[in-house]
Amino acid sequence: MSLPPQEHLRQMVLGFWAAQVACAAAALSLPDHLAAGPMTADDLAKASGGHARSVLRLLRAMASLGLCTQEADGRFALTEAGAYLRADIPGSMRGRALFTGDMVWKQFSDLTHQVKTGGTTRALPTGLEGFEALKNDPPRLHAFQQAMAESSQLAARDAMQAYDFSRFARVLDLGGGYGGVLAELLKAHPGQIGAVFDLPFLEPGATAYLQKAGVEDRARFIGGNFFESVPGGFDLIVLKFIVHDWADEEARALLTKAREAADEGCTLVLLEQVVPDVIAATVEHQTVIRADLTMMSIGGQERTAGEYHDLLAEAGWRLDSVIPSGAVFSVLEARPA
Repeated sequence: MSLPPQEHLRQMVLGFWAAQVACAAAALSLPDHLAAGPMTADDLAKASGGHARSVLRLLRAMASLGLCTQEADGRFALTEAGAYLRADIPGSMRGRALFTGDMVWKQFSDLTHQVKTGGTTRALPTGLEGFEALKNDPPRLHAFQQAMAESSQLAARDAMQAYDFSRFARVLDLGGGYGGVLAELLKAHPGQIGAVFDLPFLEPGATAYLQKAGVEDRARFIGGNFFESVPGGFDLIVLKFIVHDWADEEARALLTKAREAADEGCTLVLLEQVVPDVIAATVEHQTVIRADLTMMSIGGQERTAGEYHDLLAEAGWRLDSVIPSGAVFSVLEARPA
């Protein structure tokens, strides 16, 4: 049943709080502590180092959102949804909750300024400077990379349902952070080998991630800057949520560097959210447009299929197909022009 227009708007305006509740719960590791069984607010406060009365109030908020339940004896128990805020569970969204409640929150707080000026957020460094700034902020760096790895797992699994990756022997996960896409591809295709290429300071985190994924014997990390050069010798170059980070000039530059590294038999795959030509009020379209506003805050953008076609052509690639994958992702396949 659809809501009355005013109530529909009211729920949107008041939607801010749920993301912060999830972020605070993850930051205090409350779901991790609750994994062993129901606990009182006082016990959780001691375990998490939080203020007892405030932890109780946060737990009540979590219960109202379905992240935990409050039992008759006053203890709190974790729900299936809340369990995905744990750090050690497959499909964890802990990194996404921390990233959204911190960095994305700050980016969206500046939206009016961005729209008025055409600029980026004033709250955080952006562009290459923004990625480099994370080097000096290890907790934020890890939360960001974990969020990217979590989304990479989902995107890669969806993509493998729609696109045949088995025909590639050597895979480069370009700008891949910890290597979320590469790990999923290698786990699904035991004959593949590959590498993740990203800024050098990500090597320790990526190495640990690939070891935990069980693919360290077939995966390696290569440090560098894809605006300067891209390593060659791969028959598949995959970029997940990389091109959308950048305005056209920078995106064209990195795609050109990828083209310079590719031989004539190489395939380029972009995993991106493609903007529909006409927007409707659907959950799927909201997901894409929310991402576009997020990218606007740092100088990037989501693009239509036509815009990707033109951008790739300018960098020496021929866009051969755009294949829907999952609810919102698409596999964009390109080859040397």
